[in-house]
Amino acid sequence: MVTVKELLALPVLRKLKVIAGHKGLNKRVSCLTVMEVPDVTRWLRGHDFVITSLYAVKDNIDEQIELIDKLADANCSCLAIKLGQYVKELDKAIIEKADKRGLVLAEIPWDITYIEIIVNGMEKILHDRDIDYMIEKYMKDIIFDNYEDYEIITERGELLGFNIRNGYSLAITLISSDKNNDEDIKVLRRVAKRIAKKSDILLKFTYNPVVTVKEKSTILFFVSELKDLKNNLNKVIDVMKKYIEEEGLKNIKAGVGSIGKGLKGIKETYYNSIEVLNLMDILDDNIRIYFYDELKIYLFLSKLLKLDDYNIFDDIYGKLGDDLLLTLEKYQDSNMDIGETAAVHI
Repeated sequence: MVTVKELLALPVLRKLKVIAGHKGLNKRVSCLTVMEVPDVTRWLRGHDFVITSLYAVKDNIDEQIELIDKLADANCSCLAIKLGQYVKELDKAIIEKADKRGLVLAEIPWDITYIEIIVNGMEKILHDRDIDYMIEKYMKDIIFDNYEDYEIITERGELLGFNIRNGYSLAITLISSDKNNDEDIKVLRRVAKRIAKKSDILLKFTYNPVVTVKEKSTILFFVSELKDLKNNLNKVIDVMKKYIEEEGLKNIKAGVGSIGKGLKGIKETYYNSIEVLNLMDILDDNIRIYFYDELKIYLFLSKLLKLDDYNIFDDIYGKLGDDLLLTLEKYQDSNMDIGETAAVHI
């Protein structure tokens, strides 16, 4: 996903001056479009970066203001205007309208051509799409055991910039309660990508991929140092809550896996986050974020007793004493090693 801010940071586009709509700089851009006709919105696909001289509305300020509303309604991300030839300067009301609607307005300098903007912008968009596809496929190969040789799969990761051998990973899986709503699923993936991109800075890692399987979108966070993940996890959760709220998504739940290490850890943290989601609707409908490490005793008991009805765990927890609960947790953590479990009470 490429944002308006990222496009405007490209060497050629860096010369464009943002004059309004700064709060929309983090909106994504899917394509670049030239507009010199009155009914341009019928050709827009959403998340457009529109380039224009305002020729079609050059003689009417009211139509220029109306254009801002039309573009915002069409989910346009940015309007880049080359002033001078047809419109000398923008009326204050246009700038105020763009600010109100969160539509980025940028002024194109005279020495920058439309074709330079389009070529450089689309190159960035297509490049990021290719990288996203390659990395998501790579992560799915790991998660679903679609590889035969450990050395080859780890070397593939290293070529993509991941420390697969010794790095740490953590999965957060997002799901909408409306699993049949295709639009919600698309928005969910977009939110996941926004969270991942913001977390790149927090976790000091250049790329945190998003893996989508059916209605679930999973963000895989990678760090070289474990402390970077532990120290910043709460900040990542805060970012996630913020973006979900901004998108107006009401029925989103998140499962946070355990921290994994190396190749095996990627698969483990992914499935941990899925297991957590499978408990959510049963345990507490009001909680929106569940952590595997807080629920693993539930998961352990379900496997140990081979129970499908998690409702009984409220009763079980109420009757377990602290010593027995500690013993069960130690038994689970030691991979059911009786000797190691017994050592707790010595």
